[in-house]
Amino acid sequence: MSGLSRPPQQKTPADDETIAGIESALHRLARRLKQARLHDFVLRQAGVDIDQAGLAILYALHAEKASLRVTDLAERLGIDAPAVTRKAQRLERLGLVCRARDADDARASLLRLSPQGQEAIERFLLARHQWLTMLLADWPPEERCEFARLLGRFAGNICQHLDDLDI
Repeated sequence: MSGLSRPPQQKTPADDETIAGIESALHRLARRLKQARLHDFVLRQAGVDIDQAGLAILYALHAEKASLRVTDLAERLGIDAPAVTRKAQRLERLGLVCRARDADDARASLLRLSPQGQEAIERFLLARHQWLTMLLADWPPEERCEFARLLGRFAGNICQHLDDLDI
């Protein structure tokens, strides 16, 4: 024997069972949402041909509603600047982003959505909205509203907690 002993089996309190159910559901949800099949389906619906990394850049630029330095974009996406540069070069060749020199620092580049990039991300967002609408179509309106409220609250709590961890 290793000297480690297991605590006696105890009945799990109801709240722990609820938390375990949430953990399980979040794990299944995260795993399924990360699958390329969903990404590919929504992109096909939108008529957009771009990979997840490229889409993340378009989404970040769309959300910011402004030009961003490559380093700022990399920070927002949690990836290194050279990876953003490589992906941005491909997006630029596809005509989805435009690059310009930063007036405040000539060494830095600013990225912004091109009109084609803006149209592509808008089509993607519309296709995703339509997919969610279809998915929740048989939910009563009050349950959809409650789900939106609770999910927004939960996402806000997670974001706040993760921001606090960076201290």
